[in-house]
Amino acid sequence: MAQWMGQGTRATSTQTPDEDCLFLERLEENHYNTYTSKKHAEKNWFVGLKKNGSCKRGPRTHYGQKAILFLPLPVSSD
Repeated sequence: MAQWMGQGTRATSTQTPDEDCLFLERLEENHYNTYTSKKHAEKNWFVGLKKNGSCKRGPRTHYGQKAILFLPLPVSSD
């Protein structure tokens, strides 16, 4: 299942990946990662989560918000 940020500015999932499913990953100085939609890169929309765990709309995200920071964790081989 692929995640994407579509025309409606909300992150959604689909069975078949396409150009909407590509995200640019940026490694920040504080060791967090941020993700932006490759298709909508000129709009500076980030993937973000609200306090309740739901997706934040792209236009409501800005650089510097805690909602857009993701901490990568290592996956164990067990």
